[in-house]
Amino acid sequence: MSDSSGVSFGQTRRRGYCQTGTRGNGPRRFAELARALVAREFKGMYRRSILGPAWAFLQPLAYMVVFTFLRGVLDIPSEGVPYALFTFSALVPWTFFSNAISRCAPSVAANGSILKKISVPREVFPVAAVITSMIDLLIASVILAGMMLWFQTPVGWTLLWIPLLVLMTVFLALGMGLGLAAVGTYKHDVIYGIPFLMQFWLLASPVMYPASEVPEQWRSFFDLNPMAGIIEGFRNVLIRGTAPDTEMLLVSLTVTLLVWGLAWPLFRSVSQYFADVL
Repeated sequence: MSDSSGVSFGQTRRRGYCQTGTRGNGPRRFAELARALVAREFKGMYRRSILGPAWAFLQPLAYMVVFTFLRGVLDIPSEGVPYALFTFSALVPWTFFSNAISRCAPSVAANGSILKKISVPREVFPVAAVITSMIDLLIASVILAGMMLWFQTPVGWTLLWIPLLVLMTVFLALGMGLGLAAVGTYKHDVIYGIPFLMQFWLLASPVMYPASEVPEQWRSFFDLNPMAGIIEGFRNVLIRGTAPDTEMLLVSLTVTLLVWGLAWPLFRSVSQYFADVL
């Protein structure tokens, strides 16, 4: 069996993959399989699309237009920043996070034919889903950079925070994705419920509004949202020219570690039975 990038999964089996990825120079083999899955997924997404990779930034652009309309009705503040840039700077990391989770949840079930034929590290499927979403992130980031130039947004040393913020978003998305993939492989209701979860999570995150507008009585619950600190961090670094709120980032990191503490053992414990239920 081979994927569209020309990498043979049959060759992968002969090279010595195992579930944990520790046999046959595991890390390198893991990377080869992940690269093959990403290439197949990326080509498959846009194979019969007229706009192709443009969809990577059309989604956040569409949200930006909707939010701009709502702002005119609800009088949402943007702290002196052009509202289009205010929302798009948050929508770029949010869209990556949302797409990564949406792809991670069904990633194991969608590759059931591979699991039934060869022994592969199960983690490679959520990892490949996150990497594929990172390609969309890079494309949307180019549009964001163009908007920052258009609005003459000053940049400085705070951009050095970007790699850390991206890493935190990837880490959170993969942790959530592992847990949802573990449960979703057995109960597809979880996969079907992802769109509703992400829509609610979007409204609970400071994407269309600044975190400063959250009422004080809801602040303790709001701060438990790990994406709140990450999104505000991106916004601080990109358009406010300040360092992220370290207290909010610390909460985001703590919640992310708790997610991994639950999701990773769950995924490992049930992954050995994936081939039996697919």
